[in-house]
Amino acid sequence: MYICSKFNDFMKKKPRFSGIFLIIIGTLVLLLTRFHSLSSHNWLLLTGLCCIVAGIVQHIRSIKRESQY
Repeated sequence: MYICSKFNDFMKKKPRFSGIFLIIIGTLVLLLTRFHSLSSHNWLLLTGLCCIVAGIVQHIRSIKRESQY
């Protein structure tokens, strides 16, 4: 329970553009796997994909939270 409350506190204080940062990190991971010929390692590709998807979701949630609707 303590961990959940700390996580909720962190999510309320998170920066506004944390979703954008996740998208950029995911893109950099995918670029690094491409240029270093590591595209045969699925865990690296999935890490980049998960960062991008999580960044998109986080960005949409932050926009919805700020809107008046």
